[in-house]
Amino acid sequence: NIWMSEIPLHRTPLKAINNYVIKDGKKALIIDTGFNHSLSKDAFFNNLSKLDIDIAQSEVIITHLHSDHSGLAAELYQLGAKIYFSSIDGKIAKEMGQDSRWKELEEMMFQFGFPKDSNSFDTNPAKEYSTKSDFEYTVLKEGDKIIFGNFELEVVSVPGHTPDMINLYDRKHKLYFSADHVLDEITPNIGYWGKKYTVILNQYFSSLKKIYDFDIEVMLPSHRGIISNHKKRIDELLEHHEERLEEVIKILEEKNKKMTVVEVAMNMNWRIRAKSWDEFPQPQKWFASGEAMSHLEYLAYKNKINYEIENDIFYFSKK
Repeated sequence: NIWMSEIPLHRTPLKAINNYVIKDGKKALIIDTGFNHSLSKDAFFNNLSKLDIDIAQSEVIITHLHSDHSGLAAELYQLGAKIYFSSIDGKIAKEMGQDSRWKELEEMMFQFGFPKDSNSFDTNPAKEYSTKSDFEYTVLKEGDKIIFGNFELEVVSVPGHTPDMINLYDRKHKLYFSADHVLDEITPNIGYWGKKYTVILNQYFSSLKKIYDFDIEVMLPSHRGIISNHKKRIDELLEHHEERLEEVIKILEEKNKKMTVVEVAMNMNWRIRAKSWDEFPQPQKWFASGEAMSHLEYLAYKNKINYEIENDIFYFSKK
């Protein structure tokens, strides 16, 4: 009774999100939504129509705050669905339609080393396709259980990709919904969320190790293919980040100077169809610099590099 459909995502390299529906008559338990954009919305509701689902009788679990997962939350709430969210990610998702939230992120981009006049998020899909109306949600936390039909989904807290992301684990069926925590083919973006969230890359490592020994036969991620060997994939992700950390240290050693986050990101290797940093789309510069910062923050936390703030701009250098 689990149905998966690909919901197209307008104007992003991800291209689509895997939307999961557990069906029980006309009722459904729905996991994540897609963008607040007509392309996602039409596919989402067409799928529910084919499955003969009554949204007013249904429940929606949002695994984390990103707009490709939460964009339709307010609309579904207004149609009568019950919305579930983790506490922190739910709060941030509700702020995504407020200019004050994006002003904070613009200031963060300045701290990374971007010129102030280049920091607008107005055309960024994360802002453009976020939920715009208010909604209420029931908070999910570690260990909570959602019983639906023949499934008993246990909430697993896995901060890293976002500050308060959740996954869902059915022990009886050895089934695990990994959201963006573990993905096949691509590596989840681990960005920087500010000083109030303790060393986010370290949290991500802990979250990966936390689920390593879970008895899982099928892992259902939010993007790309289904994962049959989660331990192998987690090993690959951990190795990827170790290589990233070594790459960042090497850049600082070779340049032998104080560097901004942007300067470090410009010198890192990225899998993107752009010949130079100047050709990166602005949203990809944002994601790349956020990932660079999460690795720089981790290395500073481990006392492997120097970190200082000068005129509100972050600077890093070799030990």
